[in-house]
Amino acid sequence: MVRQTRDLGSAHSGFKDWYWQRLSAVVLAVLLPAAFVLLWGVYTGALDQLALLDYLDSFVSRLLHTLLIIALMIHAYMGLKVIIEDYIHTGLRVFFIAVMLVMMSLFGMWWLALIWAWGG
Repeated sequence: MVRQTRDLGSAHSGFKDWYWQRLSAVVLAVLLPAAFVLLWGVYTGALDQLALLDYLDSFVSRLLHTLLIIALMIHAYMGLKVIIEDYIHTGLRVFFIAVMLVMMSLFGMWWLALIWAWGG
């Protein structure tokens, strides 16, 4: 006979975290290779700086960059949250998760400001 657990924790289920982690991983798996192809093009000289800036100045490119940073932030948050919950004592968990959220939010806002501010 299988016993029921009494305390499921604050999340009651890990499915939501698992789902967002996997969804963000799929988005990253699609978008990161494209970013690396652009970097490789610049590195090899196949793409000069002006051509790269012309490509990055399009609305679609900015939208894809926005999707990339959102997926990266979700993926990193879910992974680091699990590590913090597993290895940091209860009293400090909230502090470390809050610090992580503030730092990630500032980084995300900085990156999005750069993406949407350049060009015309």
